[in-house]
Amino acid sequence: MGFFFLWRHEIFDLGLSVGLGIFAYGLTYFMVHDIFIHQRFKLFRNANNVYSRAVRRAHKMHHKHTVKEHGECFGMLLVPFKYFEK
Repeated sequence: MGFFFLWRHEIFDLGLSVGLGIFAYGLTYFMVHDIFIHQRFKLFRNANNVYSRAVRRAHKMHHKHTVKEHGECFGMLLVPFKYFEK
């Protein structure tokens, strides 16, 4: 009986960890993509440093192509160095 309780408890911990990880990714995606890049709300509109310009430039290149084959990965938080150049 004790084994099954421990097993269920470990499953709960694993599920909680996975759920919190999914929540953290979703929150980060919402903050970076919807609020920061697409500026759907009036937060972070005055961010105009080198990193913020690189993130927005990389995302613009990501959406440049409408077909899947020629799309570019922009890295969301880890932006390739080529987008830091003017």
